[in-house]
Amino acid sequence: MTQTQHHQSSQPVDDAIAAINDWATTEQFCQLFPHIPEKTIRWQLTMRHSNGLHEHVRRIGKQRYISISGYAKWLKENA
Repeated sequence: MTQTQHHQSSQPVDDAIAAINDWATTEQFCQLFPHIPEKTIRWQLTMRHSNGLHEHVRRIGKQRYISISGYAKWLKENA
């Protein structure tokens, strides 16, 4: 397998990894961005259906996941 073939075949995997790594639990998100108060994040998540953040939040089981890139986009558009 040449370097080009390897790169082409690994691209979908790399894209999947990047997409999965974009999602963080509330706790992980707060650890990554300690300058945003956890109470603020939790309130924004509680109000996500009225503030538009719901597009960037997924629930898997009892856990909520926030898209890091989605939150950044939402914050830029709503700040």
